[in-house]
Amino acid sequence: MFLRSPSLEYRLKKENLVLIAVLTTFISLVPTSYAAIISNSNTLFADLLRCLGEFFAIVASWVVLIKMSRNETSRFNYGYGKLEQLAGIAVAAALFLTFLVSLTSGIRGLLVPTKLENAEFGFVFATLSVAGNAFLWVSNYIADARTPSPIAESQWRLFRAKTCATMVVVTSLGVALAFADSNASVYVDPLGSIALSLFMLWQSYTLVSASVPDLIDYAIEESLQKTLDTILSEHRADYSKVERVRSRRTARRVYLEIFLSFPAELPFGEVHRRVMLLKHSIAERFPGADITVIPSLPAPI
Repeated sequence: MFLRSPSLEYRLKKENLVLIAVLTTFISLVPTSYAAIISNSNTLFADLLRCLGEFFAIVASWVVLIKMSRNETSRFNYGYGKLEQLAGIAVAAALFLTFLVSLTSGIRGLLVPTKLENAEFGFVFATLSVAGNAFLWVSNYIADARTPSPIAESQWRLFRAKTCATMVVVTSLGVALAFADSNASVYVDPLGSIALSLFMLWQSYTLVSASVPDLIDYAIEESLQKTLDTILSEHRADYSKVERVRSRRTARRVYLEIFLSFPAELPFGEVHRRVMLLKHSIAERFPGADITVIPSLPAPI
């Protein structure tokens, strides 16, 4: 009987969660579009634009997760780790454009206020969306707590943002509908649109600030370098000399290359045993890192 490993089970569960998010978000675009079309609500129009941007963000995460789950080793997949960051920047650009459109729409609504009409359906659907987004937020948070990963973290943060944004829509429409007979109610909807646009600006900034640093390759932090030096010191009796150490962090993955010289009289089997012992010790302190230990003979004098 074929038995799945726990890590595989969690990975499949994450894939299923993201796939559910793709399907539910796509389906929700239909009533969201309908609510925006039948009403003259600036807030619902801004919410539709926001949902479109978030849908593409979730699809990008799902594509990355599927690509990573295949674990292809026949080719050098150096660029796959940055696909999520590039997708995040593209989504951030779309959210920024949405911010400009929503802000302009909200300001125009304040300058030329119109009475809100046919917003009841949008209010009911937004209320249901709060519950659905909160459920996916908690589900992805639990999945990330069990097996942390960049995609799982980005998903629960995205649905946390979706929950908060939808609550802004519910509050704006609810106040406007509750005080529909008041002259001041015509200003509530455009103010809701402006609040939602500012929320999208913050979300766009968050995506860019998280994605841009991960696109740049750089050496590991000084604290991690000290940890690696400590491990090498602990295994000082196993090798002759550290020739050089190279480290690189790309996205959230750490790559370590360690060049060591060993006594010339050591048999290959013993060198291999010591290299594997050192790699095991490093892997315990650097979980998920790509570790390469390259042995060499001492240079001739």
